[in-house]
Amino acid sequence: MYVLEARDLRKSFGEGEAAVEALRGVNLGAQAGEMLAIMGRSGSGKSTMLTLLGGVDVPTAGQVLLEGVDLATLDDDGRTLIRRRRIGFVFQAFNLLPILTAEENVALPLELDGVPSKVARERAVKTLELVGLAGRRNHLPGKMSGGEQQRVAIARALVIEPAILLADEPTGNLDSANSKRITQALRELVDQHGQTIVMVTHDPAVAEQADRVVYLLDGQVEREETNRVAPVSPRRVAEPAAK
Repeated sequence: MYVLEARDLRKSFGEGEAAVEALRGVNLGAQAGEMLAIMGRSGSGKSTMLTLLGGVDVPTAGQVLLEGVDLATLDDDGRTLIRRRRIGFVFQAFNLLPILTAEENVALPLELDGVPSKVARERAVKTLELVGLAGRRNHLPGKMSGGEQQRVAIARALVIEPAILLADEPTGNLDSANSKRITQALRELVDQHGQTIVMVTHDPAVAEQADRVVYLLDGQVEREETNRVAPVSPRRVAEPAAK
């Protein structure tokens, strides 16, 4: 069963003769407990694809189904709510608030969603333990290495217990050693906790750790490769979110 699925996904920018088709009928899906990597050269549609999969933007045509809910049918408030509660985002630039500690950064999404601060902090600490950073929970981002900051960002994405984690070039700002650590951390989330991950990357070494790799070219799926067969996820896929 797909946690996240794109059906005949199309996205155009501009109008008339100036229109540009960024995506031209893309079909793909991420199964529960699978790591899916998306690769392609610059301009292939990778970034556009991720914004649509995350409900940040809506397609010109086609569907994006998250746990059976078509994100394109939701209004702005509906997509915001589903992003807040069911989609975890990890970015190349970390995007941590510099004046907040690691624990405070991780707890923030819960607090913004109305979870009491004490409960949010407790869950933040447990999630930092999951990525091996409980001992750094009181450190500010500026006092942490790039690899540590990215692990905090991963914990922040995981603390909401998302149906899917979307990662946009998560190792792009890291050296090779930290890139390997982050890739291993993501792989462990899949193998040990059944987390579903869709990741855009330009790094073949990172993509090799994915269960499947989808290659985009000029807004279409060029080919797909299977690196390993994803196990059946131990996680229970949540019921579709209410519209």
